[in-house]
Amino acid sequence: MRIIVSTILCLLMACMSGTVSATTETWVAARATSQVAYTTDKETWIPLRKGMEVPNKAWISTGPRGRLQLVRGTESIAFQPNTLAAVITRGSDINRKTEVVQQVGEISLEIEKRQQPHTTVQTPFLAAVVKGTKFTVEVTETDAAVAVDRGLVEVTSFGSGERSDLGAGQGARVDTSGMTVAGLSGKPDVTRAAPSKPAVPARSAKGDAPKSEKAGKKGPEKSIAEKSKADKAGGAPDKGKSTSKGDAGGKGEGKDKGNSGGKGNGRGNDSDGGKGGGHGKGGGNGKGGGKGGRDD
Repeated sequence: MRIIVSTILCLLMACMSGTVSATTETWVAARATSQVAYTTDKETWIPLRKGMEVPNKAWISTGPRGRLQLVRGTESIAFQPNTLAAVITRGSDINRKTEVVQQVGEISLEIEKRQQPHTTVQTPFLAAVVKGTKFTVEVTETDAAVAVDRGLVEVTSFGSGERSDLGAGQGARVDTSGMTVAGLSGKPDVTRAAPSKPAVPARSAKGDAPKSEKAGKKGPEKSIAEKSKADKAGGAPDKGKSTSKGDAGGKGEGKDKGNSGGKGNGRGNDSDGGKGGGHGKGGGNGKGGGKGGRDD
């Protein structure tokens, strides 16, 4: 009897372990504001809400007011506004490796500690490799920076090949000219390796707004460009506007130079007419114009 009970308990524990393991493999949105969306095909953007799971290899975009916190077990990634990054997971359990490809914006990561490096952040200017730590990565169109709160982060510059291990209170900034390091308790050492190519290109300073801001199926909000065009366009044009030089007035539209008139003086030189266009010959002032009246 005891053997049967023990067997049942073992099976239940195995099932529960498998469920927990499967759950901890997926990143879940613990907090999400508006203007947060993800895509798996780089075309259709889906609004990301609290409690939703993020598909593996999905690109995540936050708008000017978008903020997001992803959680997986004890690990977390916080997205600040105007950030574009993808989260990629390979392997499972103790062999699991995570890669964050960050093109622009700012993210803060809290990663569980392991014996071997298992999380990498790739940017257009540098790569950060960690075993377990809490740190922040900020990327702009011209450079990238890493600041470490806890643990150890290895930072490598793609362009110059410079490399440095950053501890708590230390940071590094990398641009096209190379790496600059700083620290509260002293600067970390910098070594050199062969330059390499980044996994993601830098974003152009004149690039489009994040796609997560687009309306309809491609995002929850209108893009900045669309809003700007709508503001410039204004309302519908008035029906009384002239098609050439001169101000429109009364009935009809002036088609030539001069102001088109409504009911006014007739065609005769100074005599009053019936329905006319304007003063003098023709309808408007000067050439052409509205319909002229006849002398009675």
